[in-house]
Amino acid sequence: MADNHIKFPSPEEENNSNTNTSFAPEASTPSPSEVFPDLGNEKLVKAMEDLKANENKETQTALIEQVISAKFFAPVEVIDADGKPIQGHGRLAVPKDAKFNFKLIQNVKGEQYFTVFTDINEYLKWNKGPKVNTIIVVFPQIAQLAAQKSDSIKGFVINPMGQNIVFSQDAIANLIDAMKAVAENAKAAREAAQQQQVKLMFGKPTNIPEAVLGAFRKKLMKTPEVNEAYFCMLKQGDQEFYLFTLDINADNETCHEIGDSLCESAKMFLTKFPIMAAPVNSPFGEGAKKVDQPFYVKGQ
Repeated sequence: MADNHIKFPSPEEENNSNTNTSFAPEASTPSPSEVFPDLGNEKLVKAMEDLKANENKETQTALIEQVISAKFFAPVEVIDADGKPIQGHGRLAVPKDAKFNFKLIQNVKGEQYFTVFTDINEYLKWNKGPKVNTIIVVFPQIAQLAAQKSDSIKGFVINPMGQNIVFSQDAIANLIDAMKAVAENAKAAREAAQQQQVKLMFGKPTNIPEAVLGAFRKKLMKTPEVNEAYFCMLKQGDQEFYLFTLDINADNETCHEIGDSLCESAKMFLTKFPIMAAPVNSPFGEGAKKVDQPFYVKGQ
């Protein structure tokens, strides 16, 4: 994060008021609660306050987790297809071809930042006078805008008149990495949950002549890398397989070659179900060892 102690002036404090779009007064002005939805940023606000009170790795991590999933109000100027600002009060019907000019905020050093707000109260601290349109944005949109303007924009600031949390361009890059990690972890969790839903069931094969197992033993005797071999049935969901699990002393490529060779030669004897091979140190191997003793042991 950047220096969170830099001061950002409000529009009323700035000498140049051209950054704001003024709106004509109306007879009936809606209240802020009628115009602005609650974005549900209570946890984010607490994380910001905790960081301001005690900045450390734990409070930084908590803040990052909230920022990458939060929604924000961003002040914008809405431009129609003719290049004219769309003015109004309250909720605006924005044409599909409209463009948004995001308002920038400048600190006392003259550095420019995008500014976003967690709620209407924080927005009103910054903009009490002339009204400015706002839209709801999420972090990926802010990051994309900041990247496009990286030559002139230093980053973005949350609640400049409140907690005043500033994220530099480098901090935004770290947030993007954190967001990707969260997405990858979520994907891994979903995949793990799906695998758990489809239980693996193991059992002893039936109607397999001893002569067939003898043929498998003879083949394995010619493969010195194999120490032990198990043979069982595997049921995964609605699908059943013949399963060989092998204790092999070899690299991964050799293990695959040996397993594939055994499965290929077994096809002439085993035709009812597909044939699989797996190492004993896998979930398949752990299940197979509980079904029966190895049908092949090296040297026996």
